[in-house]
Amino acid sequence: MPTETTVNSNYAGKVAGEIIGAAFREADTLAKGLVTPLFNVNDKISLRRIRYTDGTVAYSCGFTPAGAIVLNERQITPVKLMNNLEVCKEDFRQTWSEDGFGASAFNDTLAADIESAILAEVLASTAQRTDDLIWNGNSDNVGEWDGFTKLFAADAAVVKPTAAGAITKDNVIAALELVENSIPTAMLRKSLVFIVSPDVATKYLQKLTSFGAINGLGGNANASLVFGRYTLEIVNGLADNTIVAYEVKNLAFATGLLGDHNEIRVKDMEDILFDGQVRMKMVYNGGVNYYNSEDIVYYVGA
Repeated sequence: MPTETTVNSNYAGKVAGEIIGAAFREADTLAKGLVTPLFNVNDKISLRRIRYTDGTVAYSCGFTPAGAIVLNERQITPVKLMNNLEVCKEDFRQTWSEDGFGASAFNDTLAADIESAILAEVLASTAQRTDDLIWNGNSDNVGEWDGFTKLFAADAAVVKPTAAGAITKDNVIAALELVENSIPTAMLRKSLVFIVSPDVATKYLQKLTSFGAINGLGGNANASLVFGRYTLEIVNGLADNTIVAYEVKNLAFATGLLGDHNEIRVKDMEDILFDGQVRMKMVYNGGVNYYNSEDIVYYVGA
């Protein structure tokens, strides 16, 4: 059956131009390069890992092999998804865009402003859903993969500082310091990212404001949000009270083409089925995993 279309309009007179939909959360993870994308993955891919155990000993004549090298892997098996829409052009003709359909009663085209509005909404919704799946996906649900937070929570080797309750304006700096102090020594000189959920960023800004902090410390809307030597990246897909520190190259997102997440194919079925319908279709895939558990610090205040 066609996509459910409800037109609630008592249109009379002029229209105000652009069609405005509801706001969607920004899809931060891929747009900001906060994970490493792996392309051309339509079945599965292995994340190859190497572990070396030092075998250095006091010098003596002879040759005795020592140390150890272990090679192993983790896999990502992307989940393939699709979104099919079908709309009847006649449902829209009598609303805001009569002139956009042409003079023929056949409804030769779908009005461009309506088509653009639909495409923009679908793409924004898909981007938001993908970002949410990257962090919060649960493979127990049809059409989802396990997101990073589910994988982190189940992995005993991920560094998990003990939370002291929900993050507030009064304890947000202590929470960030706890995460920083929990970073393994081997990672301290690496290029790390600190990602925070929107509520943590808000609490931090409130605290900075109470100090009278300004430009460069987060008090200015155009300045980066900074904690010590780290830039805090806000990720809308994260659940409340969440802070994660890691190297970008350690977290991977596998997909066929990133372009698939931004492409909607449109086909007017009038010339094929004479049914007055327009079909739209998206097909894309994705999945996540990481290389090294011990190089991730995952904090959830509760």
